[in-house]
Amino acid sequence: MKRKLLFALIGAVIIFVWQFISFAMPNLHKSSMSYTPEQDEILQKIDELGLEEGMYYLGQPDPSLSREEQKEAMKAYKGKPWAVINYQEEMSMSMAMSMIRGFLVAFVISFLLFWMFLQQKDPSLMNRIYLALAIGVISFLFIPYTSFIWFKEPDIWAYLADGIVPWAILGFIGHKLAPVKSEA
Repeated sequence: MKRKLLFALIGAVIIFVWQFISFAMPNLHKSSMSYTPEQDEILQKIDELGLEEGMYYLGQPDPSLSREEQKEAMKAYKGKPWAVINYQEEMSMSMAMSMIRGFLVAFVISFLLFWMFLQQKDPSLMNRIYLALAIGVISFLFIPYTSFIWFKEPDIWAYLADGIVPWAILGFIGHKLAPVKSEA
């Protein structure tokens, strides 16, 4: 159990540091957080419209229309601009709870990965790295890439790095900490 907890702690630090690198410095995801000088006007207009907090896909027909009416209305949107807006009514600069939750999630992920290492029938270094990479790639394909197919997020390559780099490191370190013969 000590090794599982030690790996979970080390893994949480690796994932947490990687997320900092990926989103803060050098900010591989900066393309998805571009600045526009029109931001104040846009936010003021959204506020004036009284939009409720939430995420919106702009460029779609009213869902209250019948299926046929929606199909017809959809024709008007073809070839026109569209957007996804994640509107929050209040900016919060408090990061402490988000960082704590992020670290705890990384801890749980690392713990589960180490448990998977212990289940392997052939616990070679490469098999452990492949297992960790498989999880990272599955994670990338399931959410960021599937979302990219539809919404064209500009930081897709950063998400691919997120699905490879920390996972390969975890596979290597996990091999060093996990016994060759499975211990519970």
